[in-house]
Amino acid sequence: MRGLLESLRVALAENGEVELAVRVEDALDGPDQELEDFLVSNSLWGGSGSIADQAGLPRSEARSIIETALIELGEQQLETGVVNPRTAMWVEAFRKWRDQGI
Repeated sequence: MRGLLESLRVALAENGEVELAVRVEDALDGPDQELEDFLVSNSLWGGSGSIADQAGLPRSEARSIIETALIELGEQQLETGVVNPRTAMWVEAFRKWRDQGI
C-alpha cells in the first residue's frame, strides 16, 4: 500500500495540496503501525477536513487526479480489510462521479 499512498502524495503535491501531501509523507516516513493508523484515519477518509473530502476542491481536473489516486488506494484497502468506516462510501462516490463525468 505504500506505493499507492506515494501515488496519492504525488497527486496531492502536483496539484497544489502541499499541506495534505505532507500529511501523507509523514505517514510514509513512519513505521508500519503509523502507516496503518493513517490508512484507517479520519484524516484520510473522514468527513470535513479529511483528504478525501477537501483535496483538490473546487471540482477540477486536479480533483479528478486526486480522486483516481484515492480510488486505487481505497480499493486496495477494501481488499485487505485495512479500512476506515467511510472508505467504501468515498470509493463508491468517487467511482460514481468519475463514471458520470462530474
